[in-house]
Amino acid sequence: MAKRFMVMTLGCKANFADGQSLEADLISKGLVSTRVPEEADLFIVNSCTVTDEADRQSKKAIRDLQKKNPDARVVYTGCSAEVDPESALKVPGVSAVLGNQDKAGAGDLILGHFSQDPQKPVILGAVSAYEELRSRHPVDREWPLAEEGAIPAPELPEESSTFRTRAFLKIQEGCDSFCTYCIIPYGRGPARSLSVESVLERVQELVSRGIREVVLTGTNIGEFGVDRSGSFELEEVLEAILTRTKLERLRVGSLDPTEITDGIISLMESHESFCPHFHVSLQHTESRILKLMKRKYSRAEVDAFFSRVARMSRRPFLGMDLITGFPGESEADFAALGESLAAFEWNRLHVFPYSEREGTPATRLPGSVDRSIRKDRARILQAMSLERLTRFYAGHRSQLLSGVLIEGKVRGPDGKREWVSGYTPDYQRVLVPLSAEAGYRNTIVNATANHWVVDRSAGEVSWIGSVNERVEP
Repeated sequence: MAKRFMVMTLGCKANFADGQSLEADLISKGLVSTRVPEEADLFIVNSCTVTDEADRQSKKAIRDLQKKNPDARVVYTGCSAEVDPESALKVPGVSAVLGNQDKAGAGDLILGHFSQDPQKPVILGAVSAYEELRSRHPVDREWPLAEEGAIPAPELPEESSTFRTRAFLKIQEGCDSFCTYCIIPYGRGPARSLSVESVLERVQELVSRGIREVVLTGTNIGEFGVDRSGSFELEEVLEAILTRTKLERLRVGSLDPTEITDGIISLMESHESFCPHFHVSLQHTESRILKLMKRKYSRAEVDAFFSRVARMSRRPFLGMDLITGFPGESEADFAALGESLAAFEWNRLHVFPYSEREGTPATRLPGSVDRSIRKDRARILQAMSLERLTRFYAGHRSQLLSGVLIEGKVRGPDGKREWVSGYTPDYQRVLVPLSAEAGYRNTIVNATANHWVVDRSAGEVSWIGSVNERVEP
């Protein structure tokens, strides 16, 4: 009987793309994917380590899965495994650790692990010890190039449980920025990019498989192309996808405000297939805090970005990441942040109270903010976000919701899994009662917005809609 496995991914969209590729690779090798923990012979925890809290949550996932099925093996992979494999080996239940640099051959390494003794935890591949990692700059270590395995081609078999209508396509790996709060350059290595032609080939393959929307992702996609040509090529690859493929919908992953150039804005304004939606890795608005974070922009450039967006002829949905309580953030800094946000046009905030990450320069900065204050400040901004998001939905009351891409079955506001959900091009979430007309994933429909519901715990607002018609490709 074929071995059954379950992939649990935590963290960013790039990690989800990795998990998707790994799952497809194992399926191609004869294993069977499952979403039922009790059925699994193997758990693969694809971890995040961007903060100490993210690291704890990744390791907690192991304990939670083990409680449901203590007989299954556990392979721990992702950034946490790459950054500190020795610590990961000591987590009860872990039978093997697999770093990011070996993701290209992960399927074969995991299959080989089934012939090993699960009671003797091992490191699979070439991941380095933590002390060696800290003593060497990431650029000096051996990392596979983008075209040589660092970014496997996407494989999306129908039986994959993480298959999504919105396929995440990784076009870039690694980061050269070294923000003071971030350990990820050590977990992902230096910036490495696919060529524009390779990206086009992968998009065309996804389109041929019936994918209707692609989200470009990576560790830092704003650096796309720099490692190969010495220049930023994100505009070039976006224009190539929009003009040389038949992809119906394109989204782009997180970008710094200075990376959303006039050229990218022009492409969004002139191509209907480029979804009007930006996710901005903003983190803060005040120059002093941005400098402490070692971000590559100041308050003046933040203001310039919002001015450019406000002039757009095609208004995008604007989501942003923010950190509260960073070392040195005073009451005055936080008040200025709040005043700036009140003046800017945006739709949703993803707010994170600062969480230390061992080994990062930010842990050595003076002016530590009490944890309770960090959380209080986060709650203030989260409340602001929910109010702004609700206002955005209120502005679309009783309108026709065009181009809702149905992704799959979800639990609705009545607590029953008799609903499907999807998003409009400008990222309005829509819930529709499950019916033959609505279908499941990969169907685009036009729907009537009847009313909205607010999930305060998640900071989420959703339309309750009814389907008018399908939109054929």
